[in-house]
Amino acid sequence: MNAARIGVLVLALVAAGLAAFLARGLVSSDKEPVIEKVVEAPTTEVLVAVSNLQIGQRVTGGDLRWQSWPDESMNAAYITRIQRPAAIEEYSGSVARSAVLSGEPVTAEKLVSLSGAGFMSALIEPGMRAAAIKITPETSAGGFILPNDRVDVIDIRKGQTILRDVRVLAVDQRFNEKAGEQVAVGRTATLELTPAQVELIAVAESEGLLALSLRSMGEKDLAGNEDVVKAAGSVVKIVRYGTAQTVRVK
Repeated sequence: MNAARIGVLVLALVAAGLAAFLARGLVSSDKEPVIEKVVEAPTTEVLVAVSNLQIGQRVTGGDLRWQSWPDESMNAAYITRIQRPAAIEEYSGSVARSAVLSGEPVTAEKLVSLSGAGFMSALIEPGMRAAAIKITPETSAGGFILPNDRVDVIDIRKGQTILRDVRVLAVDQRFNEKAGEQVAVGRTATLELTPAQVELIAVAESEGLLALSLRSMGEKDLAGNEDVVKAAGSVVKIVRYGTAQTVRVK
């Protein structure tokens, strides 16, 4: 075998060795695990309800807990542990002004402390008043009006609607809807009204019978609520659908 053939053979062996080495490196690199870095989004602990809270329910410390909440979904109304670390103790014994779902952040507007005040006064929105009117099944949609429903108030003697989209606070002494309750037959319905509306209701009820018309749960009065303003003397001004009407009270 001459020197040329030996050189070619050596080069072939070296090339084959390099090819095998490279192939082994590629195979081993494919098998290496890919490590992904998990970056946790920043969170803040907020006060949430442990279970569903119903309107008017007395809240205990066991009904509330702290839960991490994504900062990108934070709302300024949420109660944070950083700002109010003793919030659970502070709201123990308070009343739920509106329903709160399990795991939902609570706010100061949804939980109100009684602070020595009456129970019903804690459920009324600031600036509003509670006034009761007499009802029967015939004047309250057959008894199907429940607490927290929205109703229109009708003056039966005059045959006209005098108030629209009014919240029912209670039927007799029931202030929330019990599970499975379908009707609430009572003798009085307590409504949440403005001070001017309370005066109008008092005058209208003294002259005759009032009736409540149940509104659809999802209905919004496109024309807006009726604003009632009592003027001096025995004259009442009613602003209905943007048109002022003056009515003299007997």
